[in-house]
Amino acid sequence: MTVHQHLPAGTILLADSQALGCAGMVFRVDPVTGEVGQFALGGELQGATGIAIESDGNIVVSKDRSFPGTGILLRLDGRTGAQSEVTSGGKFTAPIDVAVEADGNILVADVATGGFGAVIRVNRTTGKQTVLSQGDGSGDPAVRAAGLCVAPDGSILVVEQNMIGGEDLSSRLVRVDRVSGARTTVTSGGELRSPCGVVVDSAGHILIADANAFPGFGGGVIKVDPATGAQTTVSSGGGFVAPGSIAIEADGSLLVTDSDPGGTDRFLFRVDPVTGAQKVVASGGQFKSLVGVAVVR
Repeated sequence: MTVHQHLPAGTILLADSQALGCAGMVFRVDPVTGEVGQFALGGELQGATGIAIESDGNIVVSKDRSFPGTGILLRLDGRTGAQSEVTSGGKFTAPIDVAVEADGNILVADVATGGFGAVIRVNRTTGKQTVLSQGDGSGDPAVRAAGLCVAPDGSILVVEQNMIGGEDLSSRLVRVDRVSGARTTVTSGGELRSPCGVVVDSAGHILIADANAFPGFGGGVIKVDPATGAQTTVSSGGGFVAPGSIAIEADGSLLVTDSDPGGTDRFLFRVDPVTGAQKVVASGGQFKSLVGVAVVR
């Protein structure tokens, strides 16, 4: 009898919406050697948009309806990679990111639900969808959810942009109350142009990967003070072209995906959170459109 084991702690998972002839894939990456392998392939992974890990070691992946089918939230078995559907359709219009709450329920950021996007809570067992927080339509054009994470206090952090890129000074970081759905702007403008990914470190600092921050320097990573909203630069320039998703390793190092929208370069970088130094963990032709990164705990 074959016994499948959960992935080792520290393993990096990358969601790629178009790998292997647009089939879609979740890659596994050894955090020490950078060796890349296949964890899950095809099925509903074409058009994957975000990835997160549940407390039992299973993996959830959001999928955009623009690809064949409809908006879907998938669960991958943490041992075998086998796919099952948690929920689809319903409130989903264009899911773009996913996160897991402490109680196990799942949050999905959707670009277009209700016209201006929303944060949708999904019951992990039943798949029932509930709109927790609706976009308010501010900005011209209106900003929409582009990424989200759950802070240590249970509040939800959402980065919003107008999805056009360039000099979008209306981009912002919003805190969403997990009970009421009330929205509070933490910071806006500044260096934020096209924020795509957001995480919180052990000290409570908020880290944002932005594809167009620091014009002329290929985007970067921005630290935000959760109390004041003050922005400081963590890393910019170097190998960055269009930073997208972001995750934190156990030692505090940052993992940032970067996919050149006008070329063939696709990278996973490790960024020192203190010095901003960038190091390539993995790259190569097997990557086509890196849209999410998560770390096994």
